[in-house]
Amino acid sequence: MGSKRVAIIGAGVSGLTSIKACLEEGLQPVCFEQHDDLGGVWYYSDDVRPNQGAAMYRSLITNSSKEMMSFSDFPFPKDTPPYLPYHRVYTYLQDYAQHFSLKKHIRFGTQVSRIQKTEDFDETGRWEVRTVQTGHGDGEQTEIFDAVMVCNGVFARPYVPDVPGLSDFAGVTMHSQEYRTAQQFTGKKVVVVGAGNSAGDVAAEIAQVASQVYLSLRDGAWVLPRLAQAGMPRDMMLRRVLMNMPEFIVNKIIKGEANARVCHDNYGLTCPAEPLKHSVMANDEIGYRFATGQVVTKPQLSRFTQHAARFADGSTVDGLDAVVFATGFNLAFKFSDESLLPSKADDVNLYKLVFPAELTKPTLSVIGCLSTIGAHPPIYELQARWAVRVFLGLNKLPDKETMLNRIRSDKLELKQRFGHVKLQMLNVPYRDDIAEEIGVKPSFWRLLPRDPKLAFLCYFGPAFSVQYRLLGPHPWSGAADHAKSALANTLYPFRSPALDKEQPFLSLAKIMKFVLLLGVLVVVFNRFM
Repeated sequence: MGSKRVAIIGAGVSGLTSIKACLEEGLQPVCFEQHDDLGGVWYYSDDVRPNQGAAMYRSLITNSSKEMMSFSDFPFPKDTPPYLPYHRVYTYLQDYAQHFSLKKHIRFGTQVSRIQKTEDFDETGRWEVRTVQTGHGDGEQTEIFDAVMVCNGVFARPYVPDVPGLSDFAGVTMHSQEYRTAQQFTGKKVVVVGAGNSAGDVAAEIAQVASQVYLSLRDGAWVLPRLAQAGMPRDMMLRRVLMNMPEFIVNKIIKGEANARVCHDNYGLTCPAEPLKHSVMANDEIGYRFATGQVVTKPQLSRFTQHAARFADGSTVDGLDAVVFATGFNLAFKFSDESLLPSKADDVNLYKLVFPAELTKPTLSVIGCLSTIGAHPPIYELQARWAVRVFLGLNKLPDKETMLNRIRSDKLELKQRFGHVKLQMLNVPYRDDIAEEIGVKPSFWRLLPRDPKLAFLCYFGPAFSVQYRLLGPHPWSGAADHAKSALANTLYPFRSPALDKEQPFLSLAKIMKFVLLLGVLVVVFNRFM
């Protein structure tokens, strides 16, 4: 078993954690990275690199806090601030690769041109992987692998909507993938299109130098600042206790938090869909830009002319200089047949968004083919841990029909939630679902007799990734201590020693207060609903 070779496509976040997962289980990973360094989307370059998907802009700050986005057994240094500029995440990934000796398993400057089943696939489950040196079309090499992990990411191909008249527009047209700084928009009139995190970041930054910025929203947006009460990171809301509440309560909490900072009706952000059925824009600056008139919201674009943009409400912006589409990305698996890995979300048939259900042998996995509200790295890590255990037969997949039924059910739920098949999952429930497959989901009842405080923190506190190293295969000896200190570590760089001493008592008091509040909510819900 230990001699199985696994091909990994891409050395970004999902590729790195896949290498580590393979090594953890005694497999031999070979990672193919088309560029000259690791990091994927977190590697900054002034220009878009060949075949690059999403890219960094210089001002980018993480939308997830350090303790929520770290890998389960490799926390950020304690003195790291809660939110990070992109270059500190890149450094973290380099440190991760060095700590676990991952780099020696990466072939840089090597592009996968083709993957296909071997002739004896139905017996062996093996794959033929063809590669070329990046920038050279000739000299293709072929190797045989026992399994393949596709880690080229969901942010693969920039999507630009087909707006009538766009080809006639005489101004600057770009996708946010190309955006680096606001300098080129100084004194310009600019439309930014999109309702996600990048759209908010780009609009708010350009507004500081442009003459006017318009933010075009198809169906509104839910805007949440990164910081919540007392300056705690907003993503600390991602708790199992909240995710187990009725959805309307969770939506009500999110809407209340969003409108406390920016009244969505007053600023043209009104969204017909509930927060859990829509994208959320994490942004601290955009509210000020609305309030000062530097950014004005507009509905969906309907047409461009040579120097103007028209919107769905009939309004027009004349003298337009530029449009930036922050409209997301499409899937792209150029190295695979569409029948195996389709490029349209509607056609993707991945069991729990990891395993193609139609394969006779479960030796191919897709890591990171989803989006979520919250941190992505812990999800990718769990997917990778599950995948390698399936490769080895340590975990079993259900039969084909059961998997297809689950896929159909998931697609139906996504259509009901978003109006179409959008590969976006609820963060903590999806993580826990994959963790349960592996046997690492933190169990309140299993932890309670061993460590009551830890059990309460795992259920009532933020769902930190380190909690997936407490139980099951490949636990981390430092997991329990770190799980207890993660909340305090979040603001550690700014706290005085005196406040640090008070933290354990405050944490326990807050947990008990939360339990009491939950009990009241349950009683009210059962009595009046």
